[in-house]
Amino acid sequence: MSKEVAEEEKKRLERRRDLLMRQMLRYRVRYFSDGVAIGSGGFVDGVFKACRERFGKKRTSGARKMRGAGAGAAGVLWTARDLKVEIG
Repeated sequence: MSKEVAEEEKKRLERRRDLLMRQMLRYRVRYFSDGVAIGSGGFVDGVFKACRERFGKKRTSGARKMRGAGAGAAGVLWTARDLKVEIG
């Protein structure tokens, strides 16, 4: 691989890591299909309380940080499911 091609690939990977939240959300479809609820921490906790019987007895709160490709939204958007397998 030439130095120029390597530099272009490095730039492309850096741009991918620096996705804006709206772009990140477009790519992170799994949280929308498997995440049960997505939104502010308060919203997700409200969904958790409204649907408490659907969650395990040991669980004390609803909001979970987004991880993997969704990490760019961590602390801003929350999800009700703690997705363990990183996909995408």
